[in-house]
Amino acid sequence: MLSVDHYELIRRKHLIEGLSIRAICRELGHSRKTIRKVLAHGTPPGYQRCQPVASPVMDKVARIVDAWLEQDRQRPPKQRHTAQRIYERLRDEHEFKGSACTVRRYVSKLKTTRQEVFMPLQFDPGEEAQVDWHTGWIVVNGIERKAQFFCMRLCYSKASLVIAYERADMVSFLDGHIRAFEYFGGVPRRLAYDNLKSAVIRVGKGKDRVLNETFKKLRCHYLFDTRFCNVARGNEKGDVENLAKRSERTYLTPLPEVSSLAELNEHLLTCCRKDLELPGARPYQDQCRSTLLEEDRRGLLALPATVFEACERIDTTIDKRSLVTVATNSYSAPTRWAHHPVRIKVFVDSVELWCEHQRVAVHPRKYDKGQYILEPTHYLNLLRTKPGSLDNARPFKGMLGDFRGWGADFDRLRRELEYRYEGEGTRKFINVLLLFTEYDHDKVRQAVSRCVQRRAFSDDAVLGVLRNEPIDTTRRQLDLSHRPELLNVGDGIRPPAIYDRLLQDACMEVVA
Repeated sequence: MLSVDHYELIRRKHLIEGLSIRAICRELGHSRKTIRKVLAHGTPPGYQRCQPVASPVMDKVARIVDAWLEQDRQRPPKQRHTAQRIYERLRDEHEFKGSACTVRRYVSKLKTTRQEVFMPLQFDPGEEAQVDWHTGWIVVNGIERKAQFFCMRLCYSKASLVIAYERADMVSFLDGHIRAFEYFGGVPRRLAYDNLKSAVIRVGKGKDRVLNETFKKLRCHYLFDTRFCNVARGNEKGDVENLAKRSERTYLTPLPEVSSLAELNEHLLTCCRKDLELPGARPYQDQCRSTLLEEDRRGLLALPATVFEACERIDTTIDKRSLVTVATNSYSAPTRWAHHPVRIKVFVDSVELWCEHQRVAVHPRKYDKGQYILEPTHYLNLLRTKPGSLDNARPFKGMLGDFRGWGADFDRLRRELEYRYEGEGTRKFINVLLLFTEYDHDKVRQAVSRCVQRRAFSDDAVLGVLRNEPIDTTRRQLDLSHRPELLNVGDGIRPPAIYDRLLQDACMEVVA
Protein backbone atom coordinates (compact mmCIF):
# COMPACT_ATOMS: atom_id res chain seq x y z
CA MET A 1 0.00 0.00 0.00
CA LEU A 2 1.36 3.36 -1.02
CA SER A 3 1.97 5.96 1.69
CA VAL A 4 1.30 9.69 1.58
CA ASP A 5 4.95 10.24 0.61
CA HIS A 6 4.56 8.01 -2.45
CA TYR A 7 1.39 9.86 -3.43
CA GLU A 8 3.17 13.19 -3.13
CA LEU A 9 6.16 12.01 -5.21
CA ILE A 10 4.04 10.60 -8.03
CA ARG A 11 1.73 13.64 -8.18
CA ARG A 12 4.69 16.03 -8.11
CA LYS A 13 6.46 14.27 -11.03
CA HIS A 14 3.34 14.28 -13.16
CA LEU A 15 1.75 17.64 -12.30
CA ILE A 16 4.83 19.74 -11.53
CA GLU A 17 7.67 18.16 -13.55
CA GLY A 18 5.39 17.14 -16.44
CA LEU A 19 6.47 13.48 -16.71
CA SER A 20 4.11 11.13 -18.46
CA ILE A 21 2.52 8.13 -16.78
CA ARG A 22 4.76 5.79 -18.82
CA ALA A 23 7.89 7.65 -17.70
CA ILE A 24 6.82 7.57 -14.04
CA CYS A 25 6.21 3.84 -14.35
CA ARG A 26 9.69 3.24 -15.69
CA GLU A 27 11.31 5.45 -13.04
CA LEU A 28 9.42 4.27 -9.94
CA GLY A 29 8.47 0.74 -10.93
CA HIS A 30 4.70 1.09 -10.43
CA SER A 31 2.03 -0.06 -12.81
CA ARG A 32 0.09 2.40 -14.93
CA LYS A 33 -3.09 1.40 -13.07
CA THR A 34 -1.48 2.41 -9.78
CA ILE A 35 -0.24 5.70 -11.21
CA ARG A 36 -3.70 6.56 -12.53
CA LYS A 37 -5.26 5.75 -9.13
CA VAL A 38 -2.79 8.05 -7.39
CA LEU A 39 -3.49 10.87 -9.83
CA ALA A 40 -7.25 10.45 -9.30
CA HIS A 41 -6.99 10.97 -5.51
CA GLY A 42 -5.28 13.81 -3.70
CA THR A 43 -4.43 11.59 -0.71
CA PRO A 44 -4.56 7.84 -0.09
CA PRO A 45 -8.28 6.93 0.08
CA GLY A 46 -7.65 3.99 2.37
CA TYR A 47 -9.32 0.62 2.30
CA GLN A 48 -13.05 0.77 1.69
CA ARG A 49 -15.43 -2.16 1.75
CA CYS A 50 -17.83 -2.35 -1.14
CA GLN A 51 -20.17 -4.70 0.76
CA PRO A 52 -20.69 -5.41 4.47
CA VAL A 53 -18.80 -8.29 6.00
CA ALA A 54 -20.72 -11.51 5.64
CA SER A 55 -21.70 -13.33 8.82
CA PRO A 56 -23.38 -16.56 7.73
CA VAL A 57 -23.76 -17.87 11.28
CA MET A 58 -25.47 -14.77 12.73
CA ASP A 59 -27.46 -13.97 9.59
CA LYS A 60 -29.62 -17.03 10.23
CA VAL A 61 -30.73 -15.79 13.68
CA ALA A 62 -30.38 -12.01 13.25
CA ARG A 63 -34.11 -11.41 12.98
CA ILE A 64 -34.73 -13.35 16.19
CA VAL A 65 -32.13 -11.31 18.10
CA ASP A 66 -33.53 -8.07 16.69
CA ALA A 67 -37.03 -9.00 17.88
CA TRP A 68 -35.81 -9.82 21.39
CA LEU A 69 -33.96 -6.53 21.72
CA GLU A 70 -36.97 -4.60 20.41
CA GLN A 71 -39.20 -6.26 23.03
CA ASP A 72 -36.68 -5.32 25.74
CA ARG A 73 -37.42 -1.64 25.21
CA GLN A 74 -40.83 -2.13 26.84
CA ARG A 75 -39.52 -4.18 29.76
CA PRO A 76 -37.89 -3.23 33.08
CA PRO A 77 -34.20 -2.33 32.63
CA LYS A 78 -33.06 -5.00 35.10
CA GLN A 79 -34.93 -7.75 33.23
CA ARG A 80 -33.61 -7.21 29.73
CA HIS A 81 -31.50 -9.61 27.71
CA THR A 82 -27.76 -9.54 28.05
CA ALA A 83 -25.59 -10.76 25.20
CA GLN A 84 -24.77 -13.88 27.20
CA ARG A 85 -28.45 -14.62 27.79
CA ILE A 86 -29.18 -14.18 24.07
CA TYR A 87 -26.41 -16.65 23.26
CA GLU A 88 -27.82 -19.18 25.73
CA ARG A 89 -31.33 -18.93 24.28
CA LEU A 90 -30.05 -19.22 20.72
CA ARG A 91 -28.04 -22.29 21.69
CA ASP A 92 -30.87 -23.98 23.58
CA GLU A 93 -33.90 -22.94 21.52
CA HIS A 94 -32.59 -22.50 17.97
CA GLU A 95 -29.59 -24.89 17.76
CA PHE A 96 -27.15 -22.00 17.28
CA LYS A 97 -23.64 -23.28 16.42
CA GLY A 98 -21.71 -20.01 16.77
CA SER A 99 -19.73 -18.76 19.78
CA ALA A 100 -20.74 -16.32 22.52
CA CYS A 101 -18.17 -13.81 21.18
CA THR A 102 -19.98 -13.74 17.84
CA VAL A 103 -23.24 -12.88 19.60
CA ARG A 104 -21.57 -10.21 21.73
CA ARG A 105 -20.08 -8.47 18.69
CA TYR A 106 -23.43 -8.47 16.92
CA VAL A 107 -25.37 -7.17 19.96
CA SER A 108 -22.77 -4.46 20.64
CA LYS A 109 -22.87 -3.26 17.02
CA LEU A 110 -26.67 -3.32 17.00
CA LYS A 111 -27.00 -1.33 20.25
CA THR A 112 -24.49 1.24 19.01
CA THR A 113 -26.38 1.89 15.78
CA ARG A 114 -29.74 2.02 17.63
CA GLN A 115 -28.76 4.59 20.23
CA GLU A 116 -31.14 7.50 20.72
CA VAL A 117 -30.58 10.64 18.66
CA PHE A 118 -31.17 14.02 20.28
CA MET A 119 -32.28 17.37 18.91
CA PRO A 120 -30.13 20.44 19.69
CA LEU A 121 -32.30 22.96 21.54
CA GLN A 122 -32.34 26.75 21.78
CA PHE A 123 -34.48 28.91 24.07
CA ASP A 124 -35.56 32.54 23.89
CA PRO A 125 -35.07 34.88 26.89
CA GLY A 126 -37.56 34.07 29.63
CA GLU A 127 -39.07 31.21 27.67
CA GLU A 128 -38.36 28.28 30.00
CA ALA A 129 -36.88 27.27 33.32
CA GLN A 130 -36.35 23.73 34.57
CA VAL A 131 -37.01 22.42 38.09
CA ASP A 132 -35.75 19.37 39.97
CA TRP A 133 -34.71 18.01 43.39
CA HIS A 134 -31.50 16.34 44.45
CA THR A 135 -30.19 14.88 47.70
CA GLY A 136 -26.89 15.82 49.33
CA TRP A 137 -24.93 15.30 52.54
CA ILE A 138 -24.01 18.16 54.87
CA VAL A 139 -22.56 18.58 58.37
CA VAL A 140 -24.83 20.45 60.81
CA ASN A 141 -23.33 21.20 64.24
CA GLY A 142 -20.81 18.40 63.78
CA ILE A 143 -23.40 15.78 62.70
CA GLU A 144 -23.38 14.43 59.15
CA ARG A 145 -26.88 14.21 57.70
CA LYS A 146 -28.90 14.37 54.49
CA ALA A 147 -30.72 17.38 53.10
CA GLN A 148 -32.96 17.98 50.10
CA PHE A 149 -32.06 20.63 47.52
CA PHE A 150 -34.52 22.47 45.27
CA CYS A 151 -32.98 23.51 41.93
CA MET A 152 -34.21 25.90 39.24
CA ARG A 153 -32.27 27.04 36.16
CA LEU A 154 -33.21 29.46 33.40
CA CYS A 155 -32.57 27.81 30.04
CA TYR A 156 -31.41 30.95 28.19
CA SER A 157 -28.96 32.55 30.61
CA LYS A 158 -28.22 29.38 32.69
CA ALA A 159 -28.75 31.51 35.82
CA SER A 160 -29.46 29.13 38.69
CA LEU A 161 -30.73 28.91 42.25
CA VAL A 162 -30.28 26.04 44.71
CA ILE A 163 -32.10 26.02 48.09
CA ALA A 164 -31.70 23.50 50.93
CA TYR A 165 -34.72 22.07 52.75
CA GLU A 166 -35.36 19.48 55.43
CA ARG A 167 -37.75 17.56 53.17
CA ALA A 168 -38.74 17.51 49.53
CA ASP A 169 -42.43 17.92 50.39
CA MET A 170 -45.16 20.09 48.90
CA VAL A 171 -44.53 23.05 51.21
CA SER A 172 -40.83 23.14 50.33
CA PHE A 173 -41.72 22.72 46.64
CA LEU A 174 -43.97 25.78 46.75
CA ASP A 175 -41.52 27.81 48.83
CA GLY A 176 -38.70 27.02 46.38
CA HIS A 177 -40.72 28.38 43.46
CA ILE A 178 -41.56 31.61 45.27
CA ARG A 179 -37.97 32.26 46.35
CA ALA A 180 -36.65 31.43 42.87
CA PHE A 181 -39.11 33.81 41.18
CA GLU A 182 -38.05 36.60 43.55
CA TYR A 183 -34.36 35.84 42.93
CA PHE A 184 -34.74 35.93 39.14
CA GLY A 185 -36.98 38.98 39.26
CA GLY A 186 -39.88 37.44 37.34
CA VAL A 187 -41.68 34.27 36.33
CA PRO A 188 -40.52 32.11 33.39
CA ARG A 189 -43.23 31.66 30.79
CA ARG A 190 -42.88 27.88 30.99
CA LEU A 191 -41.50 25.49 33.64
CA ALA A 192 -40.28 21.97 32.88
CA TYR A 193 -40.56 19.10 35.38
CA ASP A 194 -40.25 15.38 35.55
CA ASN A 195 -43.25 13.56 36.98
CA LEU A 196 -42.57 14.36 40.65
CA LYS A 197 -45.42 13.71 43.09
CA SER A 198 -45.62 17.31 44.27
CA ALA A 199 -46.93 18.26 40.82
CA VAL A 200 -48.28 15.09 39.18
CA ILE A 201 -50.77 12.76 40.82
CA ARG A 202 -51.11 10.37 37.87
CA VAL A 203 -49.35 10.00 34.53
CA GLY A 204 -51.73 9.31 31.66
CA LYS A 205 -51.14 8.40 28.04
CA GLY A 206 -48.86 10.65 26.09
CA LYS A 207 -48.83 14.15 27.56
CA ASP A 208 -51.89 13.61 29.75
CA ARG A 209 -51.23 14.41 33.42
CA VAL A 210 -53.49 14.67 36.47
CA LEU A 211 -52.00 17.53 38.51
CA ASN A 212 -51.98 18.22 42.23
CA GLU A 213 -54.61 20.83 43.16
CA THR A 214 -52.15 22.84 45.26
CA PHE A 215 -49.68 22.93 42.38
CA LYS A 216 -52.48 24.08 40.07
CA LYS A 217 -53.17 26.96 42.46
CA LEU A 218 -49.50 27.97 42.27
CA ARG A 219 -49.64 27.87 38.46
CA CYS A 220 -52.87 29.87 38.46
CA HIS A 221 -51.34 32.52 40.73
CA TYR A 222 -48.18 33.03 38.63
CA LEU A 223 -49.68 32.08 35.22
CA PHE A 224 -46.75 30.03 33.92
CA ASP A 225 -47.18 27.09 31.53
CA THR A 226 -45.87 23.62 32.32
CA ARG A 227 -44.02 20.94 30.40
CA PHE A 228 -43.61 17.43 31.82
CA CYS A 229 -40.96 15.00 30.66
CA ASN A 230 -41.77 11.52 29.43
CA VAL A 231 -41.40 8.77 32.03
CA ALA A 232 -37.75 7.93 32.78
CA ARG A 233 -36.54 10.68 30.44
CA GLY A 234 -34.71 13.07 32.74
CA ASN A 235 -32.50 14.08 29.81
CA GLU A 236 -35.46 16.13 28.53
CA LYS A 237 -34.57 18.70 31.20
CA GLY A 238 -30.82 18.44 30.93
CA ASP A 239 -30.09 22.00 32.12
CA VAL A 240 -31.37 21.41 35.64
CA GLU A 241 -29.86 17.90 35.69
CA ASN A 242 -26.48 19.53 35.08
CA LEU A 243 -27.23 22.05 37.83
CA ALA A 244 -27.95 19.24 40.29
CA LYS A 245 -24.65 17.60 39.39
CA ARG A 246 -22.77 20.89 39.78
CA SER A 247 -24.42 21.46 43.15
CA GLU A 248 -23.27 18.05 44.37
CA ARG A 249 -19.75 18.23 42.94
CA THR A 250 -19.00 21.92 43.57
CA TYR A 251 -21.33 23.67 46.04
CA LEU A 252 -21.40 20.69 48.44
CA THR A 253 -17.82 19.44 47.98
CA PRO A 254 -16.24 19.28 50.47
CA LEU A 255 -19.20 18.75 52.79
CA PRO A 256 -20.20 22.20 54.10
CA GLU A 257 -20.05 22.51 57.90
CA VAL A 258 -22.82 24.81 59.07
CA SER A 259 -24.90 25.51 62.15
CA SER A 260 -28.26 25.60 60.36
CA LEU A 261 -29.92 25.32 56.97
CA ALA A 262 -30.21 29.11 56.92
CA GLU A 263 -26.41 29.37 56.98
CA LEU A 264 -26.18 26.68 54.29
CA ASN A 265 -28.60 28.61 52.07
CA GLU A 266 -26.42 31.71 52.38
CA HIS A 267 -23.51 29.61 51.13
CA LEU A 268 -25.57 28.25 48.23
CA LEU A 269 -26.78 31.74 47.29
CA THR A 270 -23.18 32.97 47.21
CA CYS A 271 -22.22 30.07 44.93
CA CYS A 272 -25.12 30.78 42.55
CA ARG A 273 -24.23 34.47 42.37
CA LYS A 274 -20.59 33.61 41.72
CA ASP A 275 -21.65 31.38 38.82
CA LEU A 276 -23.26 34.38 37.13
CA GLU A 277 -19.74 35.47 36.16
CA LEU A 278 -19.22 32.28 34.11
CA PRO A 279 -19.60 32.44 30.31
CA GLY A 280 -22.94 31.48 28.83
CA ALA A 281 -23.59 28.36 26.79
CA ARG A 282 -23.07 28.27 23.05
CA PRO A 283 -23.66 30.40 21.02
CA TYR A 284 -23.41 33.00 23.83
CA GLN A 285 -20.05 31.90 25.28
CA ASP A 286 -18.64 35.38 24.67
CA GLN A 287 -21.05 36.86 27.26
CA CYS A 288 -21.23 36.23 30.98
CA ARG A 289 -24.38 34.82 32.55
CA SER A 290 -25.14 38.00 34.48
CA THR A 291 -25.50 39.86 31.17
CA LEU A 292 -27.67 37.11 29.74
CA LEU A 293 -29.78 37.16 32.91
CA GLU A 294 -30.68 40.79 32.23
CA GLU A 295 -31.95 39.74 28.80
CA ASP A 296 -33.77 36.82 30.43
CA ARG A 297 -35.53 39.16 32.84
CA ARG A 298 -36.96 41.21 29.99
CA GLY A 299 -38.71 38.07 28.78
CA LEU A 300 -40.03 36.94 32.17
CA LEU A 301 -43.59 37.44 33.33
CA ALA A 302 -44.04 40.14 35.97
CA LEU A 303 -44.40 39.06 39.59
CA PRO A 304 -47.99 39.41 40.86
CA ALA A 305 -48.83 42.05 43.45
CA THR A 306 -49.34 39.43 46.16
CA VAL A 307 -47.05 36.57 47.10
CA PHE A 308 -48.47 33.06 46.97
CA GLU A 309 -48.85 31.57 50.44
CA ALA A 310 -46.50 28.59 50.38
CA CYS A 311 -48.14 26.40 52.97
CA GLU A 312 -50.14 23.25 53.46
CA ARG A 313 -53.61 23.82 54.93
CA ILE A 314 -55.14 21.34 57.34
CA ASP A 315 -58.67 21.75 58.72
CA THR A 316 -59.24 19.98 62.02
CA THR A 317 -60.39 20.58 65.62
CA ILE A 318 -58.28 21.49 68.66
CA ASP A 319 -58.53 18.58 71.10
CA LYS A 320 -59.32 18.55 74.81
CA ARG A 321 -55.64 19.09 75.69
CA SER A 322 -55.61 22.20 73.52
CA LEU A 323 -53.32 20.47 71.01
CA VAL A 324 -53.29 19.84 67.28
CA THR A 325 -51.21 17.16 65.58
CA VAL A 326 -49.15 17.79 62.45
CA ALA A 327 -46.99 14.95 61.11
CA THR A 328 -46.89 13.16 64.53
CA ASN A 329 -45.90 16.38 66.34
CA SER A 330 -48.23 18.16 68.80
CA TYR A 331 -48.55 21.95 68.80
CA SER A 332 -50.36 23.92 71.50
CA ALA A 333 -53.15 26.48 71.18
CA PRO A 334 -54.56 28.83 73.83
CA THR A 335 -57.03 26.91 76.00
CA ARG A 336 -59.66 29.46 75.03
CA TRP A 337 -59.85 27.71 71.63
CA ALA A 338 -59.98 24.09 72.81
CA HIS A 339 -62.70 22.04 71.02
CA HIS A 340 -62.94 24.75 68.32
CA PRO A 341 -62.41 24.22 64.57
CA VAL A 342 -58.96 25.33 63.46
CA ARG A 343 -57.14 25.79 60.18
CA ILE A 344 -53.48 24.84 60.40
CA LYS A 345 -51.06 26.49 57.98
CA VAL A 346 -47.85 24.49 57.74
CA PHE A 347 -44.97 26.57 56.35
CA VAL A 348 -41.36 25.52 55.81
CA ASP A 349 -40.20 26.95 59.14
CA SER A 350 -43.39 27.64 61.10
CA VAL A 351 -46.86 26.33 61.96
CA GLU A 352 -49.74 28.79 62.33
CA LEU A 353 -53.11 28.10 63.96
CA TRP A 354 -56.13 30.12 62.76
CA CYS A 355 -59.51 30.18 64.52
CA GLU A 356 -62.41 32.30 63.34
CA HIS A 357 -60.20 34.08 60.78
CA GLN A 358 -57.63 35.17 63.38
CA ARG A 359 -54.18 33.78 64.06
CA VAL A 360 -54.18 32.40 67.60
CA ALA A 361 -50.76 30.71 67.73
CA VAL A 362 -47.44 30.52 65.87
CA HIS A 363 -44.84 27.80 66.50
CA PRO A 364 -41.49 26.92 64.92
CA ARG A 365 -41.93 23.83 62.76
CA LYS A 366 -40.23 20.67 64.02
CA TYR A 367 -39.21 17.86 61.67
CA ASP A 368 -38.39 15.21 64.28
CA LYS A 369 -41.21 12.81 65.08
CA GLY A 370 -43.28 12.62 68.27
CA GLN A 371 -42.34 16.08 69.60
CA TYR A 372 -44.38 18.40 71.81
CA ILE A 373 -44.11 22.07 70.83
CA LEU A 374 -45.85 23.87 73.69
CA GLU A 375 -46.15 27.52 74.66
CA PRO A 376 -46.56 27.80 78.48
CA THR A 377 -48.64 30.99 78.27
CA HIS A 378 -51.30 29.06 76.34
CA TYR A 379 -52.10 27.09 79.51
CA LEU A 380 -51.78 29.78 82.19
CA ASN A 381 -55.52 30.48 82.36
CA LEU A 382 -56.11 26.80 83.05
CA LEU A 383 -54.20 27.19 86.33
CA ARG A 384 -57.12 29.18 87.72
CA THR A 385 -59.17 25.99 87.98
CA LYS A 386 -56.36 23.42 88.05
CA PRO A 387 -53.63 24.87 90.29
CA GLY A 388 -52.40 21.42 91.28
CA SER A 389 -51.10 20.78 87.76
CA LEU A 390 -48.40 23.45 88.07
CA ASP A 391 -45.59 21.01 88.90
CA ASN A 392 -46.50 18.13 86.59
CA ALA A 393 -48.15 19.75 83.58
CA ARG A 394 -46.06 19.17 80.46
CA PRO A 395 -46.16 22.83 79.30
CA PHE A 396 -44.56 23.99 82.56
CA LYS A 397 -42.23 21.05 83.10
CA GLY A 398 -41.24 20.13 79.58
CA MET A 399 -38.34 21.38 77.53
CA LEU A 400 -40.17 24.54 76.46
CA GLY A 401 -42.09 25.18 79.67
CA ASP A 402 -39.37 25.33 82.29
CA PHE A 403 -39.85 28.46 84.43
CA ARG A 404 -36.09 28.75 84.75
CA GLY A 405 -36.28 30.14 81.22
CA TRP A 406 -38.06 33.16 82.72
CA GLY A 407 -35.30 33.77 85.23
CA ALA A 408 -34.13 32.56 88.64
CA ASP A 409 -36.15 35.32 90.33
CA PHE A 410 -39.34 33.31 89.69
CA ASP A 411 -37.92 30.31 91.58
CA ARG A 412 -37.01 32.48 94.54
CA LEU A 413 -40.37 34.25 94.49
CA ARG A 414 -42.21 30.92 94.59
CA ARG A 415 -40.13 29.57 97.46
CA GLU A 416 -40.70 32.71 99.51
CA LEU A 417 -44.44 32.80 98.78
CA GLU A 418 -44.93 29.15 99.73
CA TYR A 419 -42.83 29.65 102.91
CA ARG A 420 -44.66 32.81 104.02
CA TYR A 421 -48.21 31.96 102.96
CA GLU A 422 -48.08 28.14 103.12
CA GLY A 423 -51.08 26.76 101.22
CA GLU A 424 -51.91 30.11 99.65
CA GLY A 425 -48.35 30.60 98.41
CA THR A 426 -48.83 28.48 95.30
CA ARG A 427 -52.03 30.34 94.46
CA LYS A 428 -50.27 33.70 94.79
CA PHE A 429 -47.45 32.47 92.55
CA ILE A 430 -50.03 31.44 89.96
CA ASN A 431 -51.50 34.95 90.17
CA VAL A 432 -48.05 36.29 89.26
CA LEU A 433 -47.83 33.91 86.29
CA LEU A 434 -51.27 35.00 85.11
CA LEU A 435 -49.88 38.48 84.66
CA PHE A 436 -48.18 37.15 81.50
CA THR A 437 -51.62 36.98 79.90
CA GLU A 438 -52.24 40.71 80.48
CA TYR A 439 -48.85 42.44 80.37
CA ASP A 440 -45.74 42.37 78.24
CA HIS A 441 -43.51 39.44 79.19
CA ASP A 442 -40.37 41.52 79.63
CA LYS A 443 -42.20 43.96 81.91
CA VAL A 444 -43.49 41.12 84.08
CA ARG A 445 -39.97 39.71 84.43
CA GLN A 446 -38.58 43.10 85.41
CA ALA A 447 -41.38 43.67 87.90
CA VAL A 448 -40.66 40.31 89.54
CA SER A 449 -36.94 41.14 89.66
CA ARG A 450 -37.65 44.50 91.37
CA CYS A 451 -39.87 42.87 93.99
CA VAL A 452 -37.29 40.18 94.71
CA GLN A 453 -34.57 42.81 95.15
CA ARG A 454 -36.83 44.75 97.54
CA ARG A 455 -37.87 41.52 99.30
CA ALA A 456 -41.47 42.39 98.52
CA PHE A 457 -42.65 38.79 98.10
CA SER A 458 -46.29 39.24 97.16
CA ASP A 459 -48.45 38.98 94.06
CA ASP A 460 -49.95 42.34 94.92
CA ALA A 461 -46.47 43.89 95.02
CA VAL A 462 -45.69 42.64 91.50
CA LEU A 463 -49.04 43.95 90.26
CA GLY A 464 -48.38 47.31 91.95
CA VAL A 465 -45.02 47.67 90.20
CA LEU A 466 -46.62 46.94 86.84
CA ARG A 467 -49.42 49.45 87.39
CA ASN A 468 -47.60 52.26 89.16
CA GLU A 469 -43.92 52.16 88.23
CA PRO A 470 -42.76 52.82 84.66
CA ILE A 471 -40.68 49.96 83.33
CA ASP A 472 -38.55 50.73 80.31
CA THR A 473 -37.60 47.52 78.51
CA THR A 474 -35.32 49.30 76.03
CA ARG A 475 -31.60 49.37 76.72
CA ARG A 476 -30.00 52.79 76.89
CA GLN A 477 -26.37 53.68 76.53
CA LEU A 478 -24.75 55.96 79.08
CA ASP A 479 -24.04 59.35 77.51
CA LEU A 480 -20.42 60.32 78.23
CA SER A 481 -19.96 62.79 75.41
CA HIS A 482 -19.25 65.61 77.93
CA ARG A 483 -16.54 63.49 79.62
CA PRO A 484 -14.22 62.31 76.83
CA GLU A 485 -11.64 61.05 79.32
CA LEU A 486 -14.11 58.31 80.33
CA LEU A 487 -14.96 57.16 76.83
CA ASN A 488 -11.82 55.14 76.16
CA VAL A 489 -11.76 51.61 77.51
CA GLY A 490 -8.33 50.52 78.64
CA ASP A 491 -6.82 48.52 81.47
CA GLY A 492 -9.07 50.12 84.07
CA ILE A 493 -6.25 52.11 85.72
CA ARG A 494 -6.99 55.84 85.99
CA PRO A 495 -4.60 58.56 87.14
CA PRO A 496 -5.54 59.93 90.57
CA ALA A 497 -5.75 63.45 89.14
CA ILE A 498 -9.08 62.57 87.52
CA TYR A 499 -10.63 61.84 90.90
CA ASP A 500 -9.11 65.00 92.39
CA ARG A 501 -10.86 67.05 89.69
CA LEU A 502 -14.12 65.21 90.34
CA LEU A 503 -13.83 66.02 94.05
CA GLN A 504 -13.08 69.68 93.32
CA ASP A 505 -16.10 69.92 90.98
CA ALA A 506 -18.33 68.38 93.62
CA CYS A 507 -17.09 70.81 96.31
CA MET A 508 -17.70 73.78 94.05
CA GLU A 509 -21.26 72.61 93.37
CA VAL A 510 -21.92 72.32 97.12
CA VAL A 511 -20.55 75.84 97.78
CA ALA A 512 -22.63 77.24 94.94
